[in-house]
Amino acid sequence: MGKAKVKQTAVQQMEELFKKVEEVKEKFEVASQKALEEAEVLKQEIQEEEKEVREIYTMYVLDEIVLETYQEAKDKLDNKKKLLVVAEGKSADMKDLEKEELYKVYQQIQEIKEDYYKEDNRNIAVHRKRIFQAKVDYLNFMHEAQKEMTATYKFNSKIADLKVDLGLLAYNHTDGFATAKRFFEDTYSRTPGIDVTREEVTQAFNRGTCSTMMLEAIK
Repeated sequence: MGKAKVKQTAVQQMEELFKKVEEVKEKFEVASQKALEEAEVLKQEIQEEEKEVREIYTMYVLDEIVLETYQEAKDKLDNKKKLLVVAEGKSADMKDLEKEELYKVYQQIQEIKEDYYKEDNRNIAVHRKRIFQAKVDYLNFMHEAQKEMTATYKFNSKIADLKVDLGLLAYNHTDGFATAKRFFEDTYSRTPGIDVTREEVTQAFNRGTCSTMMLEAIK
């Protein structure tokens, strides 16, 4: 017995159906281009044959050739003109025929649409949690960073406390621990900060990039 065929997910089916969409578009683009080229060739041939038929008609009027010779050339020209009408009609019909083919694929898409939405929403929910986890990790990291910075920063406050004890300072205005204030964006000095704007999130999410100013700050 052969292997049982694994059932495709709606997303996988959607992938294949949209490949079909591209194939249909490409097929009709090639056919449309070919029809336009055929029509162009026929137009050029008709122009040349019209000159030739006029010359043959002049020869017929002057009794230099028999009627049959002129009629033969005229029939050939008329047939070519009919072919041009068909070629131009073919090109004009192309869009409607393409829509018919695309609509068939669209109907197949409609059949799996509900399953696809469920899979898409599940995927978004998973990544929403991952994104929020990244935010929680970032905020937790901020506190860890503060503790490590305070290990050196705390002596600023201790020095001020000593000055108060010695009467050199009326009051200690220095915090005993490092604060996040110095890391916020300073628009006056054009210093980037830890603030994350909607624009930055959108840019990172859609294009995978962040501002050159921020990249410079981490060099």
